[in-house]
Amino acid sequence: MFKLPKKKIIGITGTMGSGKSQVGKILSEKYSVLDCDKVNAELLLPNRKGFEELKERKLIKIDEDGYLDKKQLSFDMFQDKMIKKEVENILHPLIFQEMNAWIENQKDGLVFIEMPLLFEIGAQDHFDSIWCVVTKRNIALERLTKYRHIDTQEAMKRITKQMSEEKKASLSDVVIYNNGTLKELKQTIAQMVEREKSWN
Repeated sequence: MFKLPKKKIIGITGTMGSGKSQVGKILSEKYSVLDCDKVNAELLLPNRKGFEELKERKLIKIDEDGYLDKKQLSFDMFQDKMIKKEVENILHPLIFQEMNAWIENQKDGLVFIEMPLLFEIGAQDHFDSIWCVVTKRNIALERLTKYRHIDTQEAMKRITKQMSEEKKASLSDVVIYNNGTLKELKQTIAQMVEREKSWN
């Protein structure tokens, strides 16, 4: 009887401004890639389970159009650890449900999942291999100010609040240094993909 090859689930993580999304974008040209930030955003749309549960527990403010006030939620979670924990206890299991359902539907031998807070939420066991994207601090700050329009002081504050890239890199199976050109990044990714295939 013909047996389908086992999927290899690869997590992609890293600190803010490291280029995780760029790595995911390059990989998506040939492979299946799931962005957990997008899954999270979809769960927070009106009538979705995440939105409704947070609304029921009065953890969110809703704007005049009936949508979640994202800035207020971010502020509340940043200021109050109890609110942060309560929100995450609702959203994280839902994200994993969506992620597992997505994995089941994929036919590729390699599938990739972008999860910025992979280590912070203890999700290591969900993956067969973990890639950590790192970059120099000045490059990360430049990307955050230029592409995400976060002022330098705020960007620095957010980066220093996160688990350090050194810690994340030490816990990962593969470290991708994203300090050069797009061409160099593509070459590095191609090499890492071949290594993952050989380790399969």
